[in-house]
Formats: sequence, structure tokens, C-alpha cells
Amino acid sequence: MKQFFHLITYVSLSLTLLKPMTAHEHFAAGIIDLNQNGQADQGEPLQFVEKNGTNQVFRMLPRPVGQRCGGYYTLDDFPRTLFPNDYFTFTALSDGQIEAPTPLHAKTGSYIWMEITSVKGPAGATFGFWDENRALSHVTPTKSFPVNQPTNGYKFVLSEGYDDPSEDPQGHIHGRCWTADLPGTYKISFTLYDLSSSGTGGNAIHPPSQVYVYTFVAGPEFTPKIALLPSAAVKLTWPSSMGTFDAISQSGITFQVLRSSTMRPDDWQIIGSVMGTTAETVSFTDLFPPPNKAFYRLRYNWRQP
Repeated sequence: MKQFFHLITYVSLSLTLLKPMTAHEHFAAGIIDLNQNGQADQGEPLQFVEKNGTNQVFRMLPRPVGQRCGGYYTLDDFPRTLFPNDYFTFTALSDGQIEAPTPLHAKTGSYIWMEITSVKGPAGATFGFWDENRALSHVTPTKSFPVNQPTNGYKFVLSEGYDDPSEDPQGHIHGRCWTADLPGTYKISFTLYDLSSSGTGGNAIHPPSQVYVYTFVAGPEFTPKIALLPSAAVKLTWPSSMGTFDAISQSGITFQVLRSSTMRPDDWQIIGSVMGTTAETVSFTDLFPPPNKAFYRLRYNWRQP
């Protein structure tokens, strides 16, 4: 049983609200037009065209066992009320055969893959992903990496075709589910590769991209509000979603509210519990707080497979 805590006090607390992203992002693989001729040429390196996601934080929320990608901290494309737009998709631009041609697309015949170059995070954790639809029939990710260990150049495909000189490099597959098994911050490095054999001498057309580092935060980043009511009661309000909607009803995470007047390990007492749901916030009111000072702790439990 995993148990995680968040300590709060109504005596002196200053918190900053987090602002989520405003849209579901697509990070599209294309090329750097080195000679500025408006077309893809042999030897021009890959890159993410326009947005690349490296200046953002992607939040992974705990998903109970029994749900899609359950038992892990999860980021996928199912709607959720807490940080609803953090999900993103890696894509590859089309040369015009499948979708409208996009400036800076890779050369026809390119076969674009993405390498997970490094995985850094909390000691003892793993980070990985489910491929599209895998979670419908599997309870473990497609691939998981022990953090702070070599990834051995693991790659997954972005282009939806195959290695052939006439193929469109386009790729646009939703449904990848990113997961981690411990709370904390993860730094994941990605590199774009062309694995085609359509270039000069049977080699790739395009050299690899630069390394892009993405930041994932697993576990809720609480922004609790604490109010002292006229009756002297204390009202605690915090984000409640903790997960995502699913095709079936999403069960919430149960929060236990603990209180202490000293913070000694043996002084914490459970004073109530609240079910976190897909509502934006949940609250608990301590009707009879201690007269001088009190500390509060939120605890939630969730299981891994």
C-alpha cells in the first residue's frame, strides 16, 4: 500500500496557485532547413518544428488499480479536471501524401523514430509508457525504465508508414499513456532519429535531432486553501480530481485528514475522511480545532498492481 502525505497548517501558510497549460499540445518532428531553400534535403537534421514541450511541466496523477493504466501515476489523453490539458502527442509532419503538406516536413522516404535517451528521477522509481490501446488488455506498461540507469538507446516509432523511398514521414497516433510508480520529478530526454535507408549509400536521410529534456511531475501538487471561519472552525480546500474520467465511472481517491497540535509522530489523529472525485476541489471542515495552533496532514492510499 502506497501512502503519501501533504502537511499543512492554518497558522502561517503561503501558497501559489499553479496554472495549467491551455491546450492539448502536438510536438511535431520535422527538419532544420539549413540552406533555406524551402525543402527537405539530405543531411539536414531533425527537430521539433515550433513547439517542443521543453519549457513546460507535465503532471502525472495517481490512477487507481482497475482503471486504464491503473496503479501508477499517469498522463494520457483521457479527460480530467485537474490539469486537464497537460496531455501531449508526439507527431511527424506530412509531406502531403496523407495530410496537407507542412513547412519543414522531413524528406519523403524518412522513417522517424524517437529515442528515450535518458530517464532521471526519484531513487528506486521506474518511468515508462503504454502504447495505444495496450492498457485495454495489459496491466503493465509497454516499456518501463529504472531511473538513473542506461536506456540502451530504446526507440519507438513516430512515422506511420515503413522504410521505403516513397513513404510519407507522417505520424499522428494518440493514446500513449506515460506512467511512473513513485511521486517526484522526472527528467526524460528524447532524441529524434531517422531510421530510413533511403539516403545516400543506403543510410538515413536526416541526422538525429538535438536532445530534448521533458519534465514530468508525478503526484498531485496540492494548492490547499485554509480558512478560519467566524465560528472558529477551520475549513480546508484542496484539488480533488487525482485521476481521470474513464469509459466507466472513475472511482476517486479517499483522503484522510489528520491533525496534530505538536507534530510529534504519536500525536497525529485521524479526524475525518473525504472522497476525492472528478470535481475541481474537495473540502473538509474541522469544527473543533485546538484553541492555539494546529497542523493538518492529508493522506491518500492507492495500490499498485
